[in-house]
Amino acid sequence: MTNEGSSPKGLTNRELQLIRFIRQLGWGEVRLRVENGQPVLIYEAIKTLKLEEEVSSFRKSRQKQASQ
Repeated sequence: MTNEGSSPKGLTNRELQLIRFIRQLGWGEVRLRVENGQPVLIYEAIKTLKLEEEVSSFRKSRQKQASQ
């Protein structure tokens, strides 16, 4: 396994990009191509929004998103 552009945590640049992408996605599904143990392509990403039963939860999450 290659360590191209290793970070101090031992993650490659591709792994870091994948982690950033997943964190930005928040909630959903990702289809990924892996070669030699490394992520190479994200084929499709489907963002999903989980609906809450309480209105206050939705307002809190929207306020949190707006402040970021």
